Amino acid sequence: MKDNASLYQLPYGELLRTVLVKPELSESDLKKVIKSKGLFLPKYTKNEIIPELMCTLLSPDEYKGLLELKKNKEEKEKYRTASIPWQGNANLIKAIPQTLNLHSILEGMQPYKSGMELIGIPSFKKSENRSDKVELEFEIKERSEIKDIHNKERIFKGGLVYELKNDGHLHLSVTKTFSSKGTQKLVDALNKQMETYFKETNSVKKEDTFERILFSQFINEDRFLFFMRFLDDIDFLEFSKVENISVSPDPDEDLPQDAKEFLKDIENLNLKGNVLRRHVLLSELKYRKCIHLHSMIVKYKFSHEQGSGNCSIEFAFPDYKLNETDNLEFQFYTMKISMDRNYRSTANRKKIERAIFECLNSHKIYQYNSLKI
Repeated sequence: MKDNASLYQLPYGELLRTVLVKPELSESDLKKVIKSKGLFLPKYTKNEIIPELMCTLLSPDEYKGLLELKKNKEEKEKYRTASIPWQGNANLIKAIPQTLNLHSILEGMQPYKSGMELIGIPSFKKSENRSDKVELEFEIKERSEIKDIHNKERIFKGGLVYELKNDGHLHLSVTKTFSSKGTQKLVDALNKQMETYFKETNSVKKEDTFERILFSQFINEDRFLFFMRFLDDIDFLEFSKVENISVSPDPDEDLPQDAKEFLKDIENLNLKGNVLRRHVLLSELKYRKCIHLHSMIVKYKFSHEQGSGNCSIEFAFPDYKLNETDNLEFQFYTMKISMDRNYRSTANRKKIERAIFECLNSHKIYQYNSLKI
């Protein structure tokens, strides 16, 4: 019988630290908790917040809220896409290595026992019965004794989709899907191995590589434009509002005089509200040269053949840290889908989420190509 005693324990000290340090919990998440306890700090970085919270005892609601927030961010599938010029076989199944072994890739990622176990024997197969589109999906069981007491063992999903596209030039598009740091690492390792194989078989040129959407590929003003072009109606998605933005002053640029006071000594500013689109940081052009916009949550209404409702999408260069932005890769994911009352029992949420992804991904690629340096 499973021991449920831990469900009634509230962690503190070192045990609480193992929960708070998780990358899924942002500084802004922890800042809300410590401020709600009446504790105010000169700086709200994890290095300052976590030691203070370790010395306190979280209430059951506070602890449960952090666990739910971490779980929701972990389990949601995130999407990243890239492309590379293609000169190989148009039948992608024939272009895939027959000896692909995902188990050996996982073992080679870390020389020590990682606590990650691949379930089954995943392999590539045709997607949508198309010869020019293939996919591989996998599940990983992750176990760690130092994880928080409720989640020592979890199962996460990941996958790759390769698709040939022709917009005047034939290229191979890859969609990387992951739901945890472990699945993200495996997806990246698998895609890297596939790129090497494609070069060995002359499917792609030796000098080419997968082009990703990186933070460093935009000047500040164009990065603002890139984000803001998601603030319109896009196909079956009707723009509703901006729910959240995260910005940081660019240390290499001078701030306008009227911004120096409220942005002085701030490394990361997270704003929430109902009319953020009209906030001066978004609406005033003079701020765009000197500020990094690196995350935005947008709410849309949608009308799909499966039903109508609302969804919240996060667009972000995740894990943003000042002066460590060169390799930040853009991603987006569906944080929440809520169906209108008439469709709650009949709608296929998976199909709706897939349609939202296809819609936003096409829009993303088009806007990126028009703005990149």
